[in-house]
Amino acid sequence: MSGAVTAQEVVDRIKKNLGVEWQADTVDTFKAGDPSAEVTGIVTTALPTLNVLGQAVKSGANLIVTCEPTFFSKADTPTPPVRPQFVRGADGRFVPMETPSAPPPPDAVFSGKDDFIRKHNLVVWRFSDHWRLRTPDPYAQGLVDGLGWTKFTSTDDPRHIAIPETSLEALVLHIKKSLNSRGGMRIVGHPDLRVTKVGLLPGTTPIQASLEMLTGVDAIIAGEVREWESVEYVRDTVALGGKKSLILVGRVVSEEPGMRVCAQWLKTIVPEVDSTAVSAGDPYWRPNA
Repeated sequence: MSGAVTAQEVVDRIKKNLGVEWQADTVDTFKAGDPSAEVTGIVTTALPTLNVLGQAVKSGANLIVTCEPTFFSKADTPTPPVRPQFVRGADGRFVPMETPSAPPPPDAVFSGKDDFIRKHNLVVWRFSDHWRLRTPDPYAQGLVDGLGWTKFTSTDDPRHIAIPETSLEALVLHIKKSLNSRGGMRIVGHPDLRVTKVGLLPGTTPIQASLEMLTGVDAIIAGEVREWESVEYVRDTVALGGKKSLILVGRVVSEEPGMRVCAQWLKTIVPEVDSTAVSAGDPYWRPNA
């Protein structure tokens, strides 16, 4: 193929080649920029931070394909979202007010990010709902690759891995180094626990998925969970003598490898322009003492 390709044409190719039925109700839409703009390069990322956007500009890329929102909420608009106000109803329960509250005042961070996108003529498209539906799971596939475990996969489901026996502490250190984690990791379980079977749950995980996976593995590596659900379930499991563990690496860190897989896939369907993954990185750090 040769010639110019627009952002909309890139999205059309994604929809055509993804192998997943496209849903009308989805967050996977353009969030900023002109879909008719000619694409000079594609950057995939788990989260389009200003640093990621800046790296895209420096590389000459103008289409950002992101897993997570650009503007800090599901609404993903360049102004602060309107928060519903509640009043106490006749039955004593709180219900939303019939008249929506006034729009919140301008916010310097929302505006600054939007100004940067406009200044550099960037186009931002979210690709989350449908990329997760692809088989095999590209986010788990990316984690397998990032952790150096490709040789340990033997089935079509990359979420379940059988690794050489190791301690939980050694496993955590391997994950920290492989994913370049600065401080976002949190672990439940005994450091000396012997681990051979590992389950991967990148992104955000409901309690049902944790319960289903935990029965067949020694350790779950997940992005984020509700602390009062999966975390406390695993902690009580350990208290009852269960040899289980939970390793949380952070949502963005867990999704970043899957967006590297996305960049490689985009090279096959949009060969006219370069596709590169840019990491948002671990947002957290820990004190030394």
